[in-house]
Amino acid sequence: MATNNDKIQFRGKTEKEASQVVDQIRLGGINISELARQGLQEKLRETLSDEEKIKIYQQYEQGELPEEVAKVLIGDSLEEIQREKEAFEDAMDLDTSGVYQ
Repeated sequence: MATNNDKIQFRGKTEKEASQVVDQIRLGGINISELARQGLQEKLRETLSDEEKIKIYQQYEQGELPEEVAKVLIGDSLEEIQREKEAFEDAMDLDTSGVYQ
């Protein structure tokens, strides 16, 4: 089982060379670790279906998933799902006794 101290590693010889080229030509260099972190977050979010995002939100809401992890996985969708949930709950509470078809 993975722990918080485990490193994510992959063989990326070409990507490493490309990052070194950019690091050399950019004034002040680049932060490769930050680029990798941002890229991983972006790709994780791209791979999730809407159903998976909802499942992640439910795990977060039930306290099974830390907020930081939920934000990494679904980002701004965390607040969007919360708003939609609240709007749905508000709509369910509306008095429809005077509504006719």
